[in-house]
Amino acid sequence: MRRSLLFRAPLIAALALLIGCAGRPVDAPLPDLAALPEMGTRMQRLTFHQQDQRHELIGVLRHDARSLRLALLSPQGQRLLTLVQDDQGARLLAGASFDPPFSAEWLANRLAWGLWPSSALTQAFGGTGWSLEENDEGRTIRYRNQVIAHVTGSAECRIIDDFEGDYRLTIAPLDDATERTATTCPAD
Repeated sequence: MRRSLLFRAPLIAALALLIGCAGRPVDAPLPDLAALPEMGTRMQRLTFHQQDQRHELIGVLRHDARSLRLALLSPQGQRLLTLVQDDQGARLLAGASFDPPFSAEWLANRLAWGLWPSSALTQAFGGTGWSLEENDEGRTIRYRNQVIAHVTGSAECRIIDDFEGDYRLTIAPLDDATERTATTCPAD
C-alpha cells in the first residue's frame, strides 16, 4: 500500500498542477500591427501600483506598420528591457538587466489593450475565449467571462487595472508637469 502511494504521489501532484493552470488565462491573441495607427517615438511615465508599493519606469514606445518596440528604462535612464512585436511575434530582446516575472506576450497584450482600436481587439479576440466590452467608463477585457483587466483614461493617460496580476498601471506622457498630470490622470 505504501509503495502504491509513492507511485501515485507524483501523478496526483502533476494533476493538481494542471488543474490549477487550467483556470488561468492563456495569452490573448494580438491584433494586427497594421490596425494601430502609426506613431512617432513617445516617451511615457509608467507607474506601477501593487499593494503598498509604487514603482516608476520610463517607457519609450515606437510603432510602424511592421513592428512595435517598447524600451523600459529606470528613472535614471538605464535600459531594463526591450519588447519587440513584429511578424515573428512578441519577444524580449537579449541583454535585459533583470529577469522579468512576465512573458513578452503578456506585456504585448497589456500594450494592445490600451493602444489598439476596439475594432482591432474585437477582431483578434474572435473565436477565442477572450472578449472586449467598451463603454463610457472604459474597456473591460475578459477571458471566458472572467474579468482580467479594466482600461480607463484618455489617449494621453491610460490606467490599466490588471485583476489577474493584482496591480494598477498608469501611463502618462513623460513631459507632463505634475500639475498637468493631476488634471489628465486620476490620482496615483
